[in-house]
Amino acid sequence: MNDPFANEAIAAIAAASELDESTVRQLLTVPPKEEMGEFALPCFTLAKQFRKNPVTIATELAVAIDVGESFAAVEAVGPYVNFKVDRSRFASHVLDQVRSAGSSYGSLDQGAGKTLVVDFSSPNLAKPFSIAHLRSTAIGNAIYRIHRFLGWQCVGINHLGDYGANFGQLLAAYQIWGDPEQVAADPVPELVALYTRFNQELEADPGLQEEARSRLRKLAAGDEEMVSLWRYFIDEGRKEAERVYAILDVHFDDSTGESHYAEALQEVVGAFDGKGLAVESEGALIVDLEEWEMAPCMLRTSNGTSTYHSRDIAALIDRERKYGFDKMVYVTDVRQSLHFRQVFKAVELLGVDWVERCHHAPFGMLSFKGANLSTRKGNMVFLEEVLDQAVELTREIIDEKNPDLEGKEAIARQVGISAVVFADLDSRRTRDVVFEWEEILNFDGETGPYLQYTHARFCSILRRFTQAEGDAAAVIAAADPGLLTEDAELRVVRQLEQYPLRLQQAGDELEPSYLSTYLIELATVANKFYNELPVLSGPGAELVAARVALVDGVRTVLRSGLDLLGMNAPEAM
Repeated sequence: MNDPFANEAIAAIAAASELDESTVRQLLTVPPKEEMGEFALPCFTLAKQFRKNPVTIATELAVAIDVGESFAAVEAVGPYVNFKVDRSRFASHVLDQVRSAGSSYGSLDQGAGKTLVVDFSSPNLAKPFSIAHLRSTAIGNAIYRIHRFLGWQCVGINHLGDYGANFGQLLAAYQIWGDPEQVAADPVPELVALYTRFNQELEADPGLQEEARSRLRKLAAGDEEMVSLWRYFIDEGRKEAERVYAILDVHFDDSTGESHYAEALQEVVGAFDGKGLAVESEGALIVDLEEWEMAPCMLRTSNGTSTYHSRDIAALIDRERKYGFDKMVYVTDVRQSLHFRQVFKAVELLGVDWVERCHHAPFGMLSFKGANLSTRKGNMVFLEEVLDQAVELTREIIDEKNPDLEGKEAIARQVGISAVVFADLDSRRTRDVVFEWEEILNFDGETGPYLQYTHARFCSILRRFTQAEGDAAAVIAAADPGLLTEDAELRVVRQLEQYPLRLQQAGDELEPSYLSTYLIELATVANKFYNELPVLSGPGAELVAARVALVDGVRTVLRSGLDLLGMNAPEAM
């Protein structure tokens, strides 16, 4: 809470009491109901210090506090002191901030001079890019974009899964059942079918596992045939992933594959061995974490190959050397929580302090119409197919609601794809997500299309004003926001004022849903304002100008927020 109104209230409370400003800042809060005002001081915790009833403390403070002209009222309500801002001054302050900052509004350059490295998406290239990969991609992309907007130097890493047991299975399946000509003609579906068949056959014939292991050992030893096939598989997997990333408009700064860090096995082993931490166990090499109630962190298998742990440790050390990060974030599903606890603890035991800057941002599981997704069992939905279906269904809605819409094909793509992204980001990331078309494509509910429709509506108001009155930008620049004193107007102003704080919370807690929730709240009060008060007709020219400035503020923040979530902001729908 760092706006001038809050600061003035804090200073006034401190001057009227025996409290220091830092204590007051921690206590000051926002009331649950708008009629209570903009700020509130709860007095419960002051009872012991002042040796009085909280209600009495609130009553006495309300009389003693002098906040000057910035506040219209300071009132005691039970054990709270409520502060109501002067509406005219408040509206002027907030709208001036939005107008001055423009598309940068919400960023205070908090991250200037700091570096964020975020590891997200990271699909296994032995598998297709399915709907199950959406969560890491959407959440990680939003975390990246929010931090970049807040001034951080961001490095997005796609730690491609191009190594491990899955490739042994795919190599075995290809050599046992694969038809090279069929695979060459349509690589991704054919390789998916082979991978699925292997896991189905494995249930009846456990001996197939050794077929996979033997090929993986050959690959690790540099066998020419295995290496050639492996490179072919990962090249096709990369093409598939890149096609989907292009659709989602997701970009990475580093796409170093997992295989790269398999080569650093000896360096990792040497680091732990040098600290006396590497222990042999049943032929494997581990770091014992029993003291911290965790299973061992395995550095090397009994076959002498690298492990998921050792490759991630090698990657983490390499990233710290390369980027000197201030924050390193891994975006993976909740099932990998133990893995990252093991990795971070093992690296901590090496004696480095920078591991404290490493974070795991786990997310809940995604299901499609209630069914869990599993490539091994063949129960999978390609993400590209889901996006195409969303576009098709959106096109049908547009044909019904606005058949003459210009450029409706492009808008259907923007709305359909963004609807899928928002459906992933509209609740806390640790919650499980159930994917249902009826909900995510609802233009009236708390959905991506609802936000985009609100943005398009406010763009339309500005276009109509421009057509009737001329240069909207000049009118907005000269408008007097102090005229915005109606309840419906003030609700919107309050929401606009909250944008920087919500963005900061989303960044600090690696929680994009704070932003998605905020945008729904803003769209809701903005639509109420539009429905309750005339904007372009009725009031005098000065009030029209002020309301047009408010409309432009809503448009600015909605566009900014949608972009930070990785969504499009069409200007017509």
